[in-house]
Amino acid sequence: MKPFEFKAGDQPWQTGTLLHWYVELDWSDPRHKALRELVTTSNQALLDAGFPITPVELQWLHITVDQISIPADQIGPEPRNGLVDEVSARLVGIEPFTVTVGSLLSYHSGVIADLSPDEDLAALHAAARSGVRAALGDEACRYKWGLQHLTTAYAHAEADSDAAQRILRRVRPSHVPLHIDAIHLVDVTAQTRDQSKTVTWDRLATISLEGRT
Repeated sequence: MKPFEFKAGDQPWQTGTLLHWYVELDWSDPRHKALRELVTTSNQALLDAGFPITPVELQWLHITVDQISIPADQIGPEPRNGLVDEVSARLVGIEPFTVTVGSLLSYHSGVIADLSPDEDLAALHAAARSGVRAALGDEACRYKWGLQHLTTAYAHAEADSDAAQRILRRVRPSHVPLHIDAIHLVDVTAQTRDQSKTVTWDRLATISLEGRT
């Protein structure tokens, strides 16, 4: 593991906030009880072993559907409304779905959980990216989207990834469900101090997945 570096598009994220489309985790949903246990147990096991990680607080766990790479203070109310309208129109026909969270992986910059299957998450991203491009142009689409994951902890110093993985592999259950029924437009702040790496946000809009026709 090496210290995590937040990115704004393809550049280091140093100041200001950025708009994102996130999947937030609904902890009131009883289906997510096992997920809560997986996240808290795994992070505590690494902390007890002395690993230099900053666990993501439960309220800030998320899946990044897309990042709008233009600084948030350059996007006024009218473009933001247009952004929500464009993405909402492209989500028509996408219904709520469930993915499997796990296995936990000791990654180069912290701990992530794999997410599968990929198809519905990819459809969310494609809809969001198309809407962002239509509303704000190509400059807003510099975020490099890849295989989706759930980050459970950020590294704030170097550590032995293999040793961390051996601990993570012993956490059971290793695979749990996550139900997704909405995406949220959020205004994100990245906390980049060495031992306080995390993201927090203000929610601006919610689009429910209802298979609208």
